[in-house]
Amino acid sequence: MTAQRESLLDKIRALLAKTVENGCTELEALAALAKARAMMDAYAVGDDELSLTKEEKAILRREPPDSKDPYRIKQYLATSVAKFCECTVWRDRGGILVFCGLRADAQFATWLLDTLAAFVQNEIVSHLMGSVAEGQHRRQVIASFALGCTERISQRLDELCEQSASSATSNAKALVVAKGTAVKAKLEELGIDLCKRRSSASIGDDSSYRAGRTAGDRATFGRPVSGRNATPRLRQG
Repeated sequence: MTAQRESLLDKIRALLAKTVENGCTELEALAALAKARAMMDAYAVGDDELSLTKEEKAILRREPPDSKDPYRIKQYLATSVAKFCECTVWRDRGGILVFCGLRADAQFATWLLDTLAAFVQNEIVSHLMGSVAEGQHRRQVIASFALGCTERISQRLDELCEQSASSATSNAKALVVAKGTAVKAKLEELGIDLCKRRSSASIGDDSSYRAGRTAGDRATFGRPVSGRNATPRLRQG
């Protein structure tokens, strides 16, 4: 490896180290993460090059205590976002979403979930501007639209995960195993035993549900986030 390449990797590592836990504000941490990801894209730097190994420990990253989740938008998206970002997610006893993963993965998962939730809420606003529904029917319109939109986005995230797994290199597969080991170790350390729960929701307004799924298709895809073999990340259109 050339000295120039090693210097580049050091700069990216330094940006990834700028976290809230290390004294940065939330905005500073997200800005540093965005720059690190951009540099990784531009110079085709993979996670393996940054020496993210099984020796690195997983962390927990929680939503703020006053977080709101109108119409369960984040709840519907969280599992697929966590899978996409190679994390695990659950709600604690206070109802707060918690991501567990390597530091950069957990940071990206919380950012992506916020971004997608904002996208869905913006689409709800656009949908309501053409609706004359009032009262209970209006709430059904919103809930049905949110369900359709989040289901479609989650489906697309899951499809990307499958594509990524089928085309992954041996190094990428080894990294996934290392990340999974780190997450498992953190859960065991905390004595957390997660069980799968089914999330069910009824469709109160079929046309709004279909409109929501169509809106989910409007969430466009950006550049890969972590090197040549990474899957594209969702961004707002």
